[in-house]
Amino acid sequence: MSKALLQQLVAANPAALCGLVFVAGCTGIVGGTPGGSGSSTSIVGAGASAGASASGGGAGSAGAGPVNPVVSTDPNTIVDNPPAFAPAPGLLRRLTRTQFRNAMSDVFGYAVDVNQIDTDSWDQNFAAVGAAVVITSDKGAEQYNTAVESAVDAVFSDATKRSQFIGCTPTGKGTDACLRGYVQKLGQRAWRRPLTSAELDGLGTLAASAATTLNSPVEGARWATAELFESPNFLYRPELGAPAANGALRFNGYELAGRLSFLIWNSVPDQTLLDQAASGALATTDGIRTEVTRMLATPAGRESVGNFAEEYMRLDRLATQAKDPVQFPEYNASLQTAMLRDVRDTWASIVFDDQASVMNLFTTTKVVVNSDLAALYGLPTTGLTPTTYKTLTLAADGNRSGLLSKPGLLSEFANQQAGSPTLRGKFIREALTCQAVPPPPAGVNLAAADQPTSVPMTKRQRLEAHRAAPGCAACHALMDPLGLPLESFDAIGKYRTMDNGLPVDPTSTFDGHAIADSRALGAAASQSMTVAKCLVRKYYSYAVGYPERDVDGSVLNTLEATFNASGFKMRDLIVAVVTNDAFSAVAPQP
Repeated sequence: MSKALLQQLVAANPAALCGLVFVAGCTGIVGGTPGGSGSSTSIVGAGASAGASASGGGAGSAGAGPVNPVVSTDPNTIVDNPPAFAPAPGLLRRLTRTQFRNAMSDVFGYAVDVNQIDTDSWDQNFAAVGAAVVITSDKGAEQYNTAVESAVDAVFSDATKRSQFIGCTPTGKGTDACLRGYVQKLGQRAWRRPLTSAELDGLGTLAASAATTLNSPVEGARWATAELFESPNFLYRPELGAPAANGALRFNGYELAGRLSFLIWNSVPDQTLLDQAASGALATTDGIRTEVTRMLATPAGRESVGNFAEEYMRLDRLATQAKDPVQFPEYNASLQTAMLRDVRDTWASIVFDDQASVMNLFTTTKVVVNSDLAALYGLPTTGLTPTTYKTLTLAADGNRSGLLSKPGLLSEFANQQAGSPTLRGKFIREALTCQAVPPPPAGVNLAAADQPTSVPMTKRQRLEAHRAAPGCAACHALMDPLGLPLESFDAIGKYRTMDNGLPVDPTSTFDGHAIADSRALGAAASQSMTVAKCLVRKYYSYAVGYPERDVDGSVLNTLEATFNASGFKMRDLIVAVVTNDAFSAVAPQP
């Protein structure tokens, strides 16, 4: 929207516009109040209490939500006698980049470049958790507006698409039944709840104003559409809950529909899910199970497992990983994209195609490659290009297998010229065993020992010298042994047998057992209950959107038992999480 046009519309109806859309001149990020006049409400950020959202009046206090979450003192198991479960207060969550992109694609068929919108905030290494603490800047609001208006233009600039999208012919009048019905249906999907009469009136008035200013009823519909998706009611997910039959607070049907949709599809609900919310079906465990089973059977449901894998492994960082161009001339954007897809699609294939234990990820020989990644793996590139992909199988007796030897992970946890046993080991320790690695003591020299020019040393030998320094041994003992089996791979994940002219030694230990190399490391991880329990804990935090607390212990015990009994099936874990009362329960606002 041009600045001149924006000024015209603000002048024509400032209350309606400021109450519905991000605009300069309104206070902060604003949202209308259902049942109210649509007056603006300042929202500091997604960390504000959900009461500050567009579905509840009043400014919220930044940072409201679970206060000082405490993780169990035992990193490998849930406490033996966990305290009674207590729900966390509802939060106001901003859509992640992925969720915003998918919504624009699903509604408008428009591909958003996520690099052109506000960055995600990460907490517990999950954007889904960080969504509750992110702050949206003025520039960020402008970026969202630009993306929304581009998506709306993609539909409204084509007469055929526009006609199909609206489904009737608007008149441009404030009482236009066509526009009201259109906005009511689209608005319910965008805001994940029915719009109130006051909100419909405000949008109708604004559309009429735009139609008059621009001398076009279609333009009125265009800007009513844009305002639906520029509103905080779209960009933020309020979670307040309502009293259930037993008096406890529970997410209402529409809030639960939004939670399910943004977890399973990373996008807005479809009409079927909204209808289930309206009917009360989501108030029952069976109703939730039925919907989640349906949602997982869709292509978007399959993609949701890949998205969890991407956040779990922080693969968003792949695109920013620089490598020495002289040493690794093959490392380019095409290879980075393939590395990401290889991990995502392998997760999805194990879960949906094989319907196997997710622990098989650590031993699988499946790879998903384009021509660049196939060459790195040493596989034939026949029939492949940088933009075509195939699922291939590595040799059963080859030099690598499983998730931990995928180039995406190996490249991510490396520097520009060499792999890093410490970074790779830290990832395994924290992400796969749920053990925190403490920060180094103050004043400790973090640099590895310099290599004497006359004495060649492998990375392993340099790390051994570094661990001999006071204050270094304790932390590195948690990380290095888990990363050393991956020394058979360089900074971009290519197999090697020599390091600085000396043979690579990939032997080490895992869970107290000796292992010979990366394949043995993967095999050990695939049999580890520590890893299985950690996966449950990670997915639970990802799904509920807050860090694990001691009061989640009994829930996690139940989920771990269900996961084990299912044969470690990921889909069963997902269903178990969303049908557990903890997923639907919410505490009052502080």
